[in-house]
Amino acid sequence: MMKPLLSFEHISCYFSTSFGELQAVRDVSLDLYEGEIFGLIGETGSGKSVLGLTALQLLPANARVTGEVRFENKSLLQLSEKEMRHVRGKKIALIPQNPASSLNPVLKIRTQLREAVRHQKELKDKDGYLASWLQAVSFSYPIKLLQSYPFQLSGGMKQRILTIMGAAGQPKLLIADEPTKGLDAPARHDVVEALRNVCRQTGTTLLVITHDLHVAQILCDRIGVMYAGRLVESNDTDSLFATPGHPYTEALLLARPTAGMKPMAGDSPNLLQVPSGCAFHPRCSYASEMCVEQLPPWTEYGQKKYARCFLHAPST
Repeated sequence: MMKPLLSFEHISCYFSTSFGELQAVRDVSLDLYEGEIFGLIGETGSGKSVLGLTALQLLPANARVTGEVRFENKSLLQLSEKEMRHVRGKKIALIPQNPASSLNPVLKIRTQLREAVRHQKELKDKDGYLASWLQAVSFSYPIKLLQSYPFQLSGGMKQRILTIMGAAGQPKLLIADEPTKGLDAPARHDVVEALRNVCRQTGTTLLVITHDLHVAQILCDRIGVMYAGRLVESNDTDSLFATPGHPYTEALLLARPTAGMKPMAGDSPNLLQVPSGCAFHPRCSYASEMCVEQLPPWTEYGQKKYARCFLHAPST
């Protein structure tokens, strides 16, 4: 049995607010394996980004995390800030979702990319190394681009630069948080190809956090679906899009333009007042009294197909 590269074990994340304690992630367990591309999808506020940031200890000061995050079978949540600095960028790298605020506007691209590889002492020609990365993600004039400033680049170009900043340090795991947010169709295509090329050439494991279902479908090997802080489904990509195992996943897919844009009933719940039982039951056409009263178990209903729904529970 292959050992996972990264494991979230019963992770829950809480935030102290003026209205009380808000639970953004609820008892999530999830494994990522070496060399795979795993997608996390769900509506805004479902807990996708919060879960990803727990692996790097990048949550704000008002956050509290319970459970365990293991990377290469080592506990990450037990590491000090000094120890985490040897993990971030070197072993696990983050591609943030906002290139406009993630790149320094007064520094050339060359300076910012060189920072990403400064720990690689064996590199003699860092500019040549970075130019090869730029070519790998479809930049035609890499040397010229190294001399550019961020304001001279489009949104898609800046997002690809962030991809290189994450990948050039040769981490074992990349976490891409909404990598195509706010981009037009051609730019989204370029960013997806950049991520795919990076993983293909390096064998890097990729965790893609996205609300873009099309991106998840064409890029990911497996997908997890989150709703109101819980993981409600995990499946290989083809199976999930062909025969979704959870009513929420089904509703997400029906809301796509290519599926007729059928709107989902109701609204996402307030995380300070999450419904009892299955949190999706107020919006679910399959809901029964059991769904209101009890939390459905995490059930394997086929080969590597999992869902948190009474439709698949052994007792039904």
